[in-house]
Amino acid sequence: MGILNKLKATVQESKQSLREIIKEYISLDSGNKQLILKKKTVLLFCQQALNRVEQLKNLELDSSEGLIATVEHNKVKVKIHFTSEKITLNKDNIEGELRLLTTPQFQTKNIIYRYLIAGWQNFLGGKVPNAVLPENIRIENNKIYYSMPRNQSQLLEALFSSLKNKSALKTSIKQGELTIETSAALGWDDFNLQSLFKLLNKK
Repeated sequence: MGILNKLKATVQESKQSLREIIKEYISLDSGNKQLILKKKTVLLFCQQALNRVEQLKNLELDSSEGLIATVEHNKVKVKIHFTSEKITLNKDNIEGELRLLTTPQFQTKNIIYRYLIAGWQNFLGGKVPNAVLPENIRIENNKIYYSMPRNQSQLLEALFSSLKNKSALKTSIKQGELTIETSAALGWDDFNLQSLFKLLNKK
């Protein structure tokens, strides 16, 4: 076997090894155009989100559907139960759509904030005014819409860089697994396996 053939064989074996490791975290159903992030993968990214976002105090899986986030701001804790429904891949940014599964719950030990929360719930019907939300986030009824620069999501880039602009991904989180439906069938060769391996092994 020539040097070039040996090199090709080595690269192929390396890809196969990476693929087998990544299959512990991700499963692919090309026939149904579905990619499933397994429970251990979702938990890993929940932990990474906790390490990166100061206001996020807890992020856990609901046993049946979605995620439950606990956010603290100005001594007020908000518990939000939501699921992901859609992600659109644009050239420079990502647009996402989340759905609230229950009404957000507010907790505080501060008596002044308790009165403010009670007033907010009574007079606004529990609706959050969009003017007080961060830029690029808006709420309409039980839906939360957000956008972010595409280069901030290493996971989506590693998985879906081969998809064309304006591709829409349907998403759902049930029993701890995140299912992503794509418009085009994907194979393992479409993924950046080395980037995925690095992401899945970040502490």
